[in-house]
Amino acid sequence: MPETVNSPSQFNHLPRAGVMPRLVALLYDLLIVAGLWMVYGFFAMLVVSAFGGLHCQPELQDYTPCVGGLLYQLGLLLVTAGYFFWSWRAAGQTIGMRAWRLMVANNNGMQLSWYQCVIRGLVGPLSLACLGLGYFWGYFREDRASWHDLASDSEVRQLPKKKKEKKR
Repeated sequence: MPETVNSPSQFNHLPRAGVMPRLVALLYDLLIVAGLWMVYGFFAMLVVSAFGGLHCQPELQDYTPCVGGLLYQLGLLLVTAGYFFWSWRAAGQTIGMRAWRLMVANNNGMQLSWYQCVIRGLVGPLSLACLGLGYFWGYFREDRASWHDLASDSEVRQLPKKKKEKKR
């Protein structure tokens, strides 16, 4: 966990994160994921073309065999899940969460287990798919918990701003 939170008791005293900072952090993360998808796509195309399995038809503007395959899409899913799971498990924050000073941990203030990461990863997209209702659910709860927080027994807290040192 970051330097600002040294123990679970300190985490539990931090304010709970609101809905809008969480959504904006997710938007930041989607930009990171888009970049990861591009890198994955580049390497996938290299591998497929090296083994002669690339049968795109650019003259027909049909790139479906290149990027529409089940294996390719499974790879995109694994890249996305890997980014979020590793970020939540290793640091309690994704890059977007760092920018907005958010941190996720279980309700005891400890880092998430792999099981909790998977539950968050499965329920989070459902929270968005229902027109964001799973996120906006936090407006109606005192603890500001979204569906994936409730399902994974975790919470997102707002970290304090770092104090700037004055130059002399």
